[in-house]
Amino acid sequence: MARRSSAPRQSNELRHLPIPTFIRSERRALLALAVVSWAALVLLLIVALLGDARRIKVVHSSPSEGDEVAITQRELTVTFDREPDRDAVARTVSLSPPIGGEVRWRGRTMAYSFKGAPLPPGDYRLSISAGALGRGGEKLDRPFSLSFSVREEGWVLVRTSLTQQTLVAFRKGAPPKPLLTAPSISHFAVAPDGSRIAVVTLDEQRRGSLQLVDPATGTVTPLVDDPSVYVGGVEWSPDGGALLVVKRDALLDGTVGAPRLWLTRISGEFIGLLDPDGKPSLLPGWSPDAQSVAYVSPTDARQLVRNLSTQQVFEAGTPRGSPPGWSPDSRLVAFESVPPGQATLLLQPVRVRSLDGTIDRSFGREGESRTAPRFLDNSTLVTLRQVVGASRPGTDLVFESLADGSTLRTIQLTDGPGFIDDWQFDAVRHSVLYSVRDANALTTFRLNLQTGERRPVTPSGGAPAWLP
Repeated sequence: MARRSSAPRQSNELRHLPIPTFIRSERRALLALAVVSWAALVLLLIVALLGDARRIKVVHSSPSEGDEVAITQRELTVTFDREPDRDAVARTVSLSPPIGGEVRWRGRTMAYSFKGAPLPPGDYRLSISAGALGRGGEKLDRPFSLSFSVREEGWVLVRTSLTQQTLVAFRKGAPPKPLLTAPSISHFAVAPDGSRIAVVTLDEQRRGSLQLVDPATGTVTPLVDDPSVYVGGVEWSPDGGALLVVKRDALLDGTVGAPRLWLTRISGEFIGLLDPDGKPSLLPGWSPDAQSVAYVSPTDARQLVRNLSTQQVFEAGTPRGSPPGWSPDSRLVAFESVPPGQATLLLQPVRVRSLDGTIDRSFGREGESRTAPRFLDNSTLVTLRQVVGASRPGTDLVFESLADGSTLRTIQLTDGPGFIDDWQFDAVRHSVLYSVRDANALTTFRLNLQTGERRPVTPSGGAPAWLP
């Protein structure tokens, strides 16, 4: 009888499964688990990345948070990092205190343009609510807020002593600030935003140089100071990005050449002549839309308007020699004109022309001298008026309708033989700044057009100009 073994009986599966095969199966299971784990991790990363892609952000604004801007500021801009839903953004944007505005777009940049007059001085906040503001539904996680302030308008003028002249700036609540002193200051122009002043100074040899002055810091930056160059007048482009400079070149015989207008970078680099043929030109006036420049052609005594894009030239008439005035919509140009034909008494009118040729009107009567034309708006011309041989000598500020030539308002600026040195509207056209030269005295006044109140500026000076 055979003996039974006492060893435990193995299952058929384990008994017939080779040991190496079993180990390989375990490894496959672990590998599959690792693959699943990595796939889950990659999926989480993809979800996270897609979550970031579903967001929209503000990456730039002008002005920046906390900035102080000029009263001439016309718009605010906000730039997004991806394409916005323009209608959604327009529905949620607001300005506080509430000021009427219009939303315009330049690519991903929203421009909030003010309607009507510039913003009054004070504190403001532009707000954009959070929400789905992206073109693909991307969300702005948190509300956007931009706080800024609009500063009070100041002014600058030229103070004269026995041996020199000084450009002085004035701001409300601050003492007068001397900016630049030279033997003579022949001309200056304030940038549209008030951040810089282009100043032409003359040395003892009457050679003109050009400087840029920062009215906030008093920093003076020389632009054109070359013995071979004589600088005359200067004019800012409407956006403040370039200058028109009257330049005369020193000749070998010791004289200087004819004046010519040059387009000039803020760095002082001369780019090109305004007149492509190099003909003499001076007394520029840049149109508010930056498309045209009105100037005088001295060789043939013509008031010309050149379109900077097409180079087409419009001949407006015969000038007497002063800078022109432009209407706010850039359709009309006004200039001191030579009297048409013979007159029994001296007639010195101001002529207004439209660039399309539909308007041609002269303002002034027999015995009157009209000077320094400006536009109150697109339908009202304002000039200085003096009457020859009047029993009451003086100078008036006259407001007249462009439609029918009727007189709308008259304000007496001087009641004697004093000469008006210059005058300017402020940015909102509520006040007028002017200086009266009487014998050796020079007095500057600020006139409120709404109330008629007139106050002298102390200290006074010549060539007064507003400082935004």
